Amino acid sequence: MKALKNWMVAVGVFYIFNLVLLWPSLWGPQMPMMYPGVNLYQGEPIFELLLDAWLIVGLGLAAIGVILLVGSRQPLRYFAALIPLVLLTEFVFGIWDAYSAMYYEEVSVAVITIIIHLIIIVTGAWVWKKACALEQEAS
Repeated sequence: MKALKNWMVAVGVFYIFNLVLLWPSLWGPQMPMMYPGVNLYQGEPIFELLLDAWLIVGLGLAAIGVILLVGSRQPLRYFAALIPLVLLTEFVFGIWDAYSAMYYEEVSVAVITIIIHLIIIVTGAWVWKKACALEQEAS
């Protein structure tokens, strides 16, 4: 199924790209703009710890991204595990972004990220439904 494979590749590449975006030297300068009015303690060890925590988020997403790319070689074999993994990841991170928007994060940034989560969730649910139907036809 072409749509399933394309979705797995697109989300996989996007997740790997997130590792680049969350790299501390790139992410650190962006944080004060994303969290205006929040003392991030830049230049102090606690800020470095925060950047390291975000790097771990990026590494986790990149790991899922690599698995999606490998799984996209045989998407009908792996979709039943990979799509729910992505949907749950997006749901949890979407909750985090909604929480951040209510309390700390620049609202426009949070809205953009929530839209991205929703796009991945909606398209993921769509290809999951199509793949399940295709799988049932085959059996």
